[in-house]
Amino acid sequence: MPQPEWDALVAEVRDLQARVVRLEEQLGMPILDGRGSEPRVSEVPSASDQSRDREGEVSAAGLFPIFGRALLGLAGAYLLRMLTESATLSHRTGVGAGLVYAMLWLVWAARTPAEKRLPTALHGLTSALVLSPLLYEATARFHAISTWTAGVLLVAFTVFGFAVSWRKDLLIVATFATLAGLGTGGALLIATRDALPFTFVFLAIAAAVEVSACLNHWLSERWLTATAADLAVLLVTWLVTNERGLPASYSPIPNAALLGAQAALLGIYLSSTIVRTLMRGFTFTGFETAQCVLAFAISVGGSLRLARQAPVIAPALAALMLACAVACYLVAFRILDRGEERGRNFYTYSTFGILLAIAGSRILLSGMTASLFWSGLAVAAFWAGGIFGRLTLQVHGGIYLLLALGTSGALEQAVALLLGSRTWAFGEQWAIWAGAAAAGICFTLGADSAHWVARALRLVKAIALVLLSAGIAAGLLTFLYHSIFGTEATHAFCATLRTAVIAGSALLLARTGEFAPLSYGLMALGAWRLVAVDLQQDHKGALFLSLLLYGAALIVLPKVARSAPRAPLTASES
Repeated sequence: MPQPEWDALVAEVRDLQARVVRLEEQLGMPILDGRGSEPRVSEVPSASDQSRDREGEVSAAGLFPIFGRALLGLAGAYLLRMLTESATLSHRTGVGAGLVYAMLWLVWAARTPAEKRLPTALHGLTSALVLSPLLYEATARFHAISTWTAGVLLVAFTVFGFAVSWRKDLLIVATFATLAGLGTGGALLIATRDALPFTFVFLAIAAAVEVSACLNHWLSERWLTATAADLAVLLVTWLVTNERGLPASYSPIPNAALLGAQAALLGIYLSSTIVRTLMRGFTFTGFETAQCVLAFAISVGGSLRLARQAPVIAPALAALMLACAVACYLVAFRILDRGEERGRNFYTYSTFGILLAIAGSRILLSGMTASLFWSGLAVAAFWAGGIFGRLTLQVHGGIYLLLALGTSGALEQAVALLLGSRTWAFGEQWAIWAGAAAAGICFTLGADSAHWVARALRLVKAIALVLLSAGIAAGLLTFLYHSIFGTEATHAFCATLRTAVIAGSALLLARTGEFAPLSYGLMALGAWRLVAVDLQQDHKGALFLSLLLYGAALIVLPKVARSAPRAPLTASES
């Protein structure tokens, strides 16, 4: 036989042998070795493989009975419905029997072995499918029970689901109980137009979940109940405070009940966060941070809208927020501040402190009073930060200072006096005087450090102080000019005086050494003013003086900067 035909035959035989081996493997037959006598040991199924095969066969064999039991459970629910509709059982008796029946399915789900996840899930789902239609029809269709009673039953069912699934930490059972409570409550709220009972249902379920979270159970369910509680409180707040008033189809919502719901939302999540982060030692999660902010925004914003109808609410709310701000600062700097080990909890509590202080003072105070209060907070924060070596407090002081200067109009006045054509009016310049005093005091406070944050704070304070001081100097010089030469005197020399103030301030900054780089920025500002304002004046003598002063400053500035003392660098702070 020719060689090519023989090679092709060998290849076909080998391919046929490989196909037979694959068929034997699929059929589970022992595979013989090349001699055709003994099965290969490596192909014999192991004990673990056989065990897994048996488990798969049991799961497949038990799938139909599992679904069958679920259908029998629904059949029992329909039997109760039939007995109730036929008046064999009273509506109240039928509701009670249905509630007990649904709870028994929850117990069955909790007693199912934890590794049997599908039966557990189906039993929990059956429980929810039994309870939800039953309560919905009894409340919205037959009016057999009141909305408050339905709410109490929903909360009881949900809490019972938590209780029976607690020992094994069965999340799936607790989840179905929660979904039944929230879903049925939402459906009844829409159907009955009675928002208040089911708002408190959502709040009660959220409180139960937060209590569980404090004990480190069912953390993944928190976002679900928090969302429902947030939306419910938002809804009732809008229903009461919207411009058209409460729609006629909705049941009345007293202001006291609305305030109670808002306070409950805030209290639930503040309490759980405090317990978890301070008593249990857990770190702030993203959910807790976001939910605390949302709860504050919803509760405080809703209370302020309600304050239009009851003005006494706003001062009480502001006082509460200021008290919470003090508490947050004390927790951050007395409990959580451990020297170099400042974790997320420290920064979260301190940030809540400054936000609450700003919001509370803004609600309680306004105008000049608020600016003076923030200036006082800035001075206090810089002083405490310098004394105790707390850079975070100094950062807060910088925020308070900028807030005071911005809201009082001090920065606006300084820019107008220095770069514009605003005239000095003694009775209206309290803001720039107060701002300059606050900036000057804050500049002298605070610990010296080479840390970049500390240096940035000193730079911000220096810029604010120079801008305000230069604005005051420009305003006073132009006022003195018009006092001497009269109000009808040309304004061209006022422009020269403002340019002179900018050039002089740049030279003073260069002389300090530490802030010498700022002098070049100030000179750039002077150049813009020289081109945009001074060159547009019609008086040549004033233009001559402006160019003379600015040019001389440009010549002298580098020499002054080089001769300025250099501050030695200190060790950086963390």
